[in-house]
Amino acid sequence: MITIMATMSGYQGYRAIGDFAQRYKKQIVKYLELEKDRVPAYATVRRVVQEIDHQKFGNIFTKWMKHYMKKTSSQWIAVDGKAIKGTKQKEEDKKLAHLVSFFASDSQEILIARKTADKSNEIPLVQKMMEEFPLKDMIITLDALHCQTKTLKAIKDSGNDYVIQVKDNQKNS
Repeated sequence: MITIMATMSGYQGYRAIGDFAQRYKKQIVKYLELEKDRVPAYATVRRVVQEIDHQKFGNIFTKWMKHYMKKTSSQWIAVDGKAIKGTKQKEEDKKLAHLVSFFASDSQEILIARKTADKSNEIPLVQKMMEEFPLKDMIITLDALHCQTKTLKAIKDSGNDYVIQVKDNQKNS
């Protein structure tokens, strides 16, 4: 919870989250009803975050979102993948961690975010994310990479519509 509050407050990275916990220690202890008047140091935050099952956490977040996030129909959801700077574990690693997010343009909220599997790309991940996407009657925007029959079918099957960018190299654009 502290990591989520810190991140939403603009504190990025383990040390920054530790700084947030120290800076707001009194409020955190009070509102989270911590038994001891202590908050975790950045090293503890780091250890805990590294041990999180991100897929499980994402699923829990999606369930929460289904119950509490209300969207009206025909809102625009931008789907995009990004490589995350500074995520190489060793210099010989060739690939940065890659996240795909569903972003609500109106409220400026990330609705779902998932990490691509190692040795994969965002195409199969977006298809899977569409299967679990809880909102209906949205307009999903994607870049040309996702001009895939299976992806577009997943969007339609989820009860949503799409706008997709195509390039000049598409036969029927």
